[in-house]
Amino acid sequence: MRHDPPGFAKSRGARRNTFQASLEQCEQFIKAATDADYATRPLQLFYALSQGSRAVVAASPRIGQDWRVHGHGLSASTEAQQLPDVEVYAKGDGLFQAMAKVLDFQALVPDERISLADLWPLVPESAWAPLVKGETLSAVMFTPGLWPQQNLYGASLAWIRHAVPELCGQDKEKVARHFANYPALKGISWQTALQVPWNPNSFAVSLDIHFDLVDGETPLLLQPESRLVARYGSSDQSWLFIAPIIGSMSLPLHPVLAWWAVLLALSSLARYEPANWTKMIDINSSSHATAVEYLLDDAVIRIPEMLLNILLNIEDPG
Repeated sequence: MRHDPPGFAKSRGARRNTFQASLEQCEQFIKAATDADYATRPLQLFYALSQGSRAVVAASPRIGQDWRVHGHGLSASTEAQQLPDVEVYAKGDGLFQAMAKVLDFQALVPDERISLADLWPLVPESAWAPLVKGETLSAVMFTPGLWPQQNLYGASLAWIRHAVPELCGQDKEKVARHFANYPALKGISWQTALQVPWNPNSFAVSLDIHFDLVDGETPLLLQPESRLVARYGSSDQSWLFIAPIIGSMSLPLHPVLAWWAVLLALSSLARYEPANWTKMIDINSSSHATAVEYLLDDAVIRIPEMLLNILLNIEDPG
């Protein structure tokens, strides 16, 4: 791909040069992260994602003359003593906002502080490593149904946190209130089912659902340009994910942007608060250390995969 770049990086010039050099740096940061311990790994991983994103922005047809981006566009408030309390906020117009334009998804609201406890569950892979016990609002895999029939549209949700059925049980009003936090699920119906069909497994829960259709129309989240459901995955397979609203956002955060925010927070802690970061990743004393280790291990594989997935679909990657 570096020899034959996609999108606007294909023609010779500054965008092509930036694309090639940024991908080389991304690869070197990933190699460095593979051999690094958890004390410094967030730094290499964040800059791998950052430089890989710079390559994506250089290639994206959705980015015009303003493709030369300066700054991250995100900051973290790292004074908190507990990892879930660390806050991230959008500031300025940097790579984070440029990636949101590439994906055609909403970025974080400027200057609005969002806790890591709220951002962490929006990374799909965190289903295996929750940061806070009892998480309920998280990224959820959405599998469209194959049938509209009798004004209903069937679908399924997966990777739901176990805390959700524990909290809602068979109370349909509670279930409806919970999923009302997901703008993609507007139009979902619980009234025809005799019971809520929770399907638990080892790490999460799945759920069969249906939408009430009006005049046979496709559910809103599957309509073009809805930006209520995100495509996310690897080069050989993508999945659809939905997410809850956080802060004062009107639309959900894309999983790639959630990775951006989480890794920015972790790398800021490692860089600016090394003593506190060391305590947070101490497996003997920190209840959050296992989750951090899991996500930092996964990121070594996930960052190249999700960047490649975007580049292979650079015309419409979101």
